[in-house]
Amino acid sequence: MRRSAKITIAAVLVIGIFSISIVTVPAFAEWGKFSYPQIQGTIPVSSGDDFGQKDTIVLAVAMAVGENSVSDGKAVYGKLANVNGFLVYKVIVIADNHAYHKILVDAGNGEALYVSDVIKKQKSSHKKFSDKKHGEKMKNYFKGMSDEQIAEKKRQFKEMGEAYKSLSLQDRASLVIHFMQMKLQWDSMSDDEKAQKRIDMKQMFKEYLPLTLEEKKQKLQAYIQSLN
Repeated sequence: MRRSAKITIAAVLVIGIFSISIVTVPAFAEWGKFSYPQIQGTIPVSSGDDFGQKDTIVLAVAMAVGENSVSDGKAVYGKLANVNGFLVYKVIVIADNHAYHKILVDAGNGEALYVSDVIKKQKSSHKKFSDKKHGEKMKNYFKGMSDEQIAEKKRQFKEMGEAYKSLSLQDRASLVIHFMQMKLQWDSMSDDEKAQKRIDMKQMFKEYLPLTLEEKKQKLQAYIQSLN
């Protein structure tokens, strides 16, 4: 039986890993802004419905459909959503060089209702991330570092993403679900509790980032196994 979600120090580290590895890619900066075409799903929904009581396929299946709908890439995130009055999974599949696809998967029968053309990161952007708020946080994080130190930190952050994408599809889906559970608990915490968790996470990052890629993978795998 899966343990109930609880924000332990280890969980805080995983939230940080997930956020930096996945949520900061360009696809998430426009998560709610992307314009989808008209689609016809099998499960009609309206505002206020409990989506979790209506879907008939699980997230891992939707992510697998997403991966199988494109020639190359890893499904890194998925979430139930109302698109044009129908319940779907919005799935993001990332290819190399931050190129990605956005895919709508019917939450009833698992059919891919829409697959975007490959979307590439704008090379003209002078920001590392499309999300300005996160970009400012990273700018402050790198403040005072030499060019060599910044390059090393970026390499370490890249390895975090590689460690996540190396997981099996089922493990990636499990971590997405766990992350969403953690976020709900995070949102309910007091400012003082959040401040303490940020201190804990900062310390753990100091210990985690210098690890080799293989060691990062092992840490992530060990945490996922602890959830079972």
